[in-house]
Amino acid sequence: MKEQPIGFLDSGLGGLSVVKEVKKLLPRENIEYFADNQRQPYGEKNQDELIDYTLQIISFLIKKKIKICVIACNTATAASLKKAREFFSIPIIGVIQPAVQDAIKKTSNKRIGVIATEFTTKNEAYPKEIKRIAPKIKVFSNFCPEFVSIVEAGKFTAPKTYEVAREYLKPLKDSQIDTLILGCTHYSFLKRAISDIMGSGVILVDPSVSTSLTLKEVIIQKGILKEEGKGEENYYTTGSPKKVEKTAKIILNSDNFKIQKVKLEELEQNI
Repeated sequence: MKEQPIGFLDSGLGGLSVVKEVKKLLPRENIEYFADNQRQPYGEKNQDELIDYTLQIISFLIKKKIKICVIACNTATAASLKKAREFFSIPIIGVIQPAVQDAIKKTSNKRIGVIATEFTTKNEAYPKEIKRIAPKIKVFSNFCPEFVSIVEAGKFTAPKTYEVAREYLKPLKDSQIDTLILGCTHYSFLKRAISDIMGSGVILVDPSVSTSLTLKEVIIQKGILKEEGKGEENYYTTGSPKKVEKTAKIILNSDNFKIQKVKLEELEQNI
């Protein structure tokens, strides 16, 4: 079982932020990554759709013999984590709880901001989890619909990115938060722009870092850590492999991989 890969899924390439961190922490692990580009953005879908998509993709990854799965997408975590854990026997990790625990440790003034997709914001997944652990903390949220498409296009520090980010972040700056959760794995790639706008007084909490640390803990605890050999990686998309590959190469700083096309009909047969 130690040799079996770790599965990752996301609506697109945001989850590669988690993969990057995992590769630093667990360089020998094999990786199977699924990007559901054709059906993104997930933030505009309803919960039933999101549950279906998540279960379909995990079923696909289980056929690749994964030993553990990371739902490397805040929206899919908010909508589907509970159902996925009920449906499958392998360990499944989401990105919300690790980020919440990290943010609670880091805030000094007990004012935490969250930027996320429309679904995650309206679902109140982050405020509910924060209040469950630390009821006295105040939470301020805003959704950032254009951020996902900006990241998928690889425009991490373009002037237009700064312009859009200033608009989204203004209410959070005005709320005098001291900690900001990047509540979508795509947003990790916009850290430079977000940090420039929020200023040095605001700590950014990146779920990709928190989640990779949690993943390592679980893998060691379960006794399934791969301790020898080189890690192999396979990537899949429901979108255009050429388009996805272009941005993925920038994100992973590598061109040593191929992205395989998966048709939606193949996925839909899994459930």
